[in-house]
Parts: sequence; structure tokens; C-alpha cells
Amino acid sequence: MKRLKLFAITVALFAGTTPLQAADNAPLLASDSVIGTVGGKTVQLTDIETKKINELRIQLHDALQEAYIQHAVKQLASDSANYALPPPVQVTEQQVEAFYRNNNLQGRGSLDQLAPMIREYMEGMGNARNQIAVYQRAVEQGDITSRLLKPEEMLLKLPVESAFIRGNGKAGVMVMEFSDYQCPFCKRAQATVKALIEEYGDQVAFGYRHYPLAIHQEADDASLAIECARDQGGFEAMHEIFFNQPDNLSRPQLKEFARQVKLADTEKFDQCLDDNTYADRLARDMEVAESVGITGTPGFIIGYHDPENGTLEGELISGAQPANIFVSAIEKYLKGR
Repeated sequence: MKRLKLFAITVALFAGTTPLQAADNAPLLASDSVIGTVGGKTVQLTDIETKKINELRIQLHDALQEAYIQHAVKQLASDSANYALPPPVQVTEQQVEAFYRNNNLQGRGSLDQLAPMIREYMEGMGNARNQIAVYQRAVEQGDITSRLLKPEEMLLKLPVESAFIRGNGKAGVMVMEFSDYQCPFCKRAQATVKALIEEYGDQVAFGYRHYPLAIHQEADDASLAIECARDQGGFEAMHEIFFNQPDNLSRPQLKEFARQVKLADTEKFDQCLDDNTYADRLARDMEVAESVGITGTPGFIIGYHDPENGTLEGELISGAQPANIFVSAIEKYLKGR
């Protein structure tokens, strides 16, 4: 277990709450803040902000909020008995052992080894809760105001282009997947994707693009083959087979799969594959993936879809995450339309 910092607790406890700020003051370094002028023209933060800068701004906000809460609560407690903090939280050995068992930490060390860190975590969490309870009560009473406003997560913008679309192609929200047919984590994610399509297929567009990794020798050919099958309406059938049988995606086997799904013109499929007809499309998919920070598979961009302009603006979710991570993101953008 890593040493737990209080601001990490604070962020977790404040997740989903409305940022606090004084109505008559601007938030600290908002995205539309003017940071200078060049040749007499103003430059806003948004003009230079990158994903990395955005992440650093969010980290700075979290650290400032932690420090401000601690400062404000301490000052109020010294000025007024109405805001006295309860005694420091004391965690018993029984509570530490229960935490160790309930969180299945046996594989990370013995109870004796982990007990000091568990106790520090539990006491820190309890004390942070107490501080935040006092802080929020003081805010409600008007004895604390704040101009700190958490920066919005910077959205990534990419073209939809040749993505294969399932669900509602005209929807205002999209889940774009970049995957590799020989990636075990991509295979694991398919059950989640199917469940999401069943649940949100009438409200959300689900796009698929290719990002075959160099370590998977046959993944490129599988991506080319699926595009050839797509010409004849065979994308989904081949897609299912490829993820179910990823260990043999050689060209002869790919041609056999085309016959198994009964493509109308298998000779045309063979020629398409042999000619590497969709090599440029595959290269373009990889270029777009890398432009938005995808370096492994699967990678998902979830956000606002503009079907008229063929663009997607959203956030990156990496890996075969639990379904609730995707549901949370989808619901956020559905409500934000």
C-alpha cells in the first residue's frame, strides 16, 4: 500500500459535489482566464492548454483544496467553540484486522506488516471526514467561502471518419473503441461493450477503429480482413469470430472464416485481403488513436458526438475497465447534452 495523502481522501469525499465559490468573485485561474498579450492580442489559458497542463491544473486544485480546508477548519476551531473538531479518530486492532480481511490484502503482505499503514489510512480517512463535515457546515452558515473551482477535464477531439458504427449512429453521445483482435484485454472488454450496446443502443453510437499492436503478428491482417468483410456486410460476424479465436488469424485462416460466415463473394474478399486494400485506413486509425494519447489497447473515447460534422469530443478510458466506469461516463454525457 502506498502512503496515503490527505488530499487524496479529500478528493474522494468531494467527488460529485458542487464546487464552492463566492458568487462575487471569479474562480481561481478559470479556463477562460487571460494569461497575457501577444502583439496586443489577448491569450487565454485555453489557447495553450494541453492534456498534461490540464492534468496538472486538476492536481493543483486538489492540493489547494486540501490545504484550504485544513487551514479554514483550524482557524474556525480556534475562533469559535461552535466549530470545535471532535477528538482525533482512534482505530482499534479489531478494526484494522477487519479492514485487512474485508479488502483481501493477504496477497500484499501479512497483517503485522500492513497494520501500521492500514491504521494510518483509516485514521486519516476518519479525521478527513470530520474536517469536511465542519467545513461544509461552515459553508452552509456563510462562515466560509471559496473561490477554488476545479478545472473541467480537457476533452479530446477526434474525427469519426471510417469507424464502424453500432447502436444509434445519429446519437449525440458516442463510445469509440480502438482495439486489437489478438489483445486479451480487448477480448475481455467485448462482453462489456455488448452489454452497453444492449442497454444504450438507442441513445448512444458505438464506434470501432483499429489499433493493432506490433507485438501481435497477425493483428494487422485481421484488421485488414475485417474491413474487406465489411464491404459485404460481414463486419459483425467476423468481428465475433476474431475475438473468439484470436490465436490463429493467419491469412489462410482469415479466408476460411470468410467462407464460414458465407460472404457473398469470397473471391472478392480474398483479393481485397491479398491487395492490402485497406492498409491506408488501418494506418489512419492508428494515427488518430495516437493523436489522442492512446498507446495501448483497448482504448475508449467517450463523449459528445456531432454526427453532422463527424466528430467526437470526449475523455479517454484505457483498458478493460468494469462496466460501471463506462456507465458513469455515458450517463454524464447523456445528461450534459
